Amino acid sequence: MTTGFRKASLGGLVLHYLDATRTATCVRSMLREGFAPILVWDNSGDGGRSVGELKDIIFPGDGVIYEGINLNIGFAAGVNRGLDVLSETHPGRPVLLLNNDAVLIEGAGHSFRAAASKYPEAAVFYPKIDNIGRVAGTTYYQVLLGLLTRRRLPWSVAHASGCCMLIQAWNVEGAVFDEDFFMYGEDVELGHRLQSQDRPMVHIPLVLVVHEGSASSGMASEFYESRMIAAHLILARKLTGREVVYWALLVSRCASLSIRAILRALRYRSTVPISALIGGVRIMLGRA
Repeated sequence: MTTGFRKASLGGLVLHYLDATRTATCVRSMLREGFAPILVWDNSGDGGRSVGELKDIIFPGDGVIYEGINLNIGFAAGVNRGLDVLSETHPGRPVLLLNNDAVLIEGAGHSFRAAASKYPEAAVFYPKIDNIGRVAGTTYYQVLLGLLTRRRLPWSVAHASGCCMLIQAWNVEGAVFDEDFFMYGEDVELGHRLQSQDRPMVHIPLVLVVHEGSASSGMASEFYESRMIAAHLILARKLTGREVVYWALLVSRCASLSIRAILRALRYRSTVPISALIGGVRIMLGRA
């Protein structure tokens, strides 16, 4: 641990998905807080149309780098590719991952720099996040039922939200995110892996981010629901090393997710959660 405060140079990473206005607002908040360079990875898969609009708003070279392969390769893979680029161009620099539907509040840059300077051995730093009035810090994933809670329950995994985390990738063994996850669940798996490797995750107990939440994926959409179901099922496999425990978790998870789908179908008066349950199972089987 270092003593005192030195100004750490921090980079930034944003995954762009279709909405140039949201991404521009996000990137501007990072530039204002002194993050540089900021790499925007285009995950839109729209032939470059929306990232072209973004480049008209924030020019390449104004502290911003644009990369992408004209495909939506998923959140986990997009983050890993972006971190690879930054590790080559700016090695040894902590990188702030921020959702494109989130913004930093004033003073966030100073808080992240102070934390990175104080805890060079940490793998991840994460703040409190204001999710439109609901503030969340450390979140716990209850493995048996697949519940997200604010209090640690038995069989729970503490993790930082993938919405916002400062990553020191050299303190993580292997890729930061497991690419078996397309979207959702990768941050839980990372938390589990870091704990098993005894790699520190440092919580900054300040609200530093305002997050719109599911703006890109669309809450209750077929895409959101199916990917969420798949994430829960894949986590059942990732969070246990014993086959008998895995099958017990899978049975439990299928029951709880079926109830979840029925309740959400009633809540939204839609059959989408039911069809997405089947879609999520298919996604999981494709990655098993």
